[in-house]
Amino acid sequence: MKKTIALVLFALVFKMSSAQTNEIKVDVFDILALLALDVTFEHNLNTESSIGIAAMFNFASESSSFRYEQEFALTPYYRQTFFSKGNFDYFGEFFGCLNRGDIDPAKLEIGDSPTYTDFALGLSFGGKYVTANGFVADIHAGIGRNLFNTDYSASIVPRVGISVGKQF
Repeated sequence: MKKTIALVLFALVFKMSSAQTNEIKVDVFDILALLALDVTFEHNLNTESSIGIAAMFNFASESSSFRYEQEFALTPYYRQTFFSKGNFDYFGEFFGCLNRGDIDPAKLEIGDSPTYTDFALGLSFGGKYVTANGFVADIHAGIGRNLFNTDYSASIVPRVGISVGKQF
């Protein structure tokens, strides 16, 4: 039984490593324009769909005029390719976003936590270019709405990015 389980696990790892079904990407737009680090892992389920998860860490000061309101966001998503033209895929994406940020001090009451945590659902659209060597360029834009703590959190959650990465 142990040999069978080990053989199945080895076959799965070999299949995943040989078929370039995974991607790691970094959002260069967030780094350059917003002083935020957004790293994404994506797994291609087949040629038309994928799932992924992105983690965003905001390093911009609160006095910045243009920044994400969230200090941290964890964004799982499902992508469906609508059509492909050459090496460029056009997709739609359904995402969730667990986000945390600081509450405006004017809204705080005595005993309240200075941070909020909320969850958003949203849609985005975009395109992805994949080279023959497995390098990836991805551009997407979308919007979501926070569902629970809208008294303290931003009601709208943006999902915008220009990412580069590599398939493996």
